[in-house]
Amino acid sequence: MTDAALLAPFDDEVVRGVARANSVDEEQLRTALADHQQTMRDNPGVEDLVYEWRKRFDDAVLRRTPETFFMAVRETVWEEYGAHLGLDDYLLAAVVAVHQEQVLRETAVDSSGIDEDAVALVVSRPLSE
Repeated sequence: MTDAALLAPFDDEVVRGVARANSVDEEQLRTALADHQQTMRDNPGVEDLVYEWRKRFDDAVLRRTPETFFMAVRETVWEEYGAHLGLDDYLLAAVVAVHQEQVLRETAVDSSGIDEDAVALVVSRPLSE
């Protein structure tokens, strides 16, 4: 079971559709998404990560709300998370696809801000931050 707050930025329809399209178990995908969100909160923390990515990448923050950061980061960021979380290539691809699709569906996010060398990343913010 996953913490609903960790999955709050993701529409159920997006998660279900990506799981189906990528032939991965939906519950396994939800767990991987939640584990990724928890990892960002724990080490080093959402605000610190966003600060680091803003320094490393041009136009890293696509949109910020009180609950969520919509980011554009390099693929190497995802490769590092995949290795850290022990995700196989198929599950990692599905996790990335959920983030990408969620950003594309967010009407308040200008997805044209994602350049060809970047990949979307959605970061849920803990309520206390």
